[in-house]
Formats: sequence, C-alpha cells, structure tokens
Amino acid sequence: MPQTIERKLPDLSKDLIDALDVRFPVRMADPKDSEREIWIKVGQRKVVEFLKDVYDEQHTTILSPSTKA
Repeated sequence: MPQTIERKLPDLSKDLIDALDVRFPVRMADPKDSEREIWIKVGQRKVVEFLKDVYDEQHTTILSPSTKA
C-alpha cells in the first residue's frame, strides 16, 4: 500500500499552477544536458505535478454517503 503524503498546504491559485506549468513544461531530456541538469528539470516538473494534484484535491467536493440510523 502506498504511503500517504501529507498535503496540507494553503489554498493554491489556478493562475500560479498554470504559470508554473508553462515555466516548467513536460519535455524530453536534451542530450546536451548534464545528468545533474536532467535531474533538476525532473525535480522541477515533479513539484508542478504535485501542486496540480494538491490543487485538484482542494477543489474536489467529496460526497460521503448519508448514513441511516
């Protein structure tokens, strides 16, 4: 079972997420990049993906089934 990640963050802005998505897009590694540069770019993108997931969680309504007594 995957480990639960604590995602309690301040409310995220869609504008911020969109700006980071443009600034750090998904892209193929450039053969001219050093291994370090590739890992830095991977890390940047992982942060964007994490923030997108948190934003989605913050803006999803979870409906729980009503319980009858």
